[in-house]
Amino acid sequence: MITKQELLALAANTENLIAKTPEPHPFQLEQRDRIIAAAHDAGITDEEIRAAR
Repeated sequence: MITKQELLALAANTENLIAKTPEPHPFQLEQRDRIIAAAHDAGITDEEIRAAR
């Protein structure tokens, strides 16, 4: 099981990776969306993800 803190780090790192990729592949965007959705389900807000970036 992944902890909330690990999920926050994963979401923030994924956002950073997508931001640095000139033309992200649709699969990368899909994975990002799944990770962000999981973070939201765990009670992590977009503000927390932005702050962790």
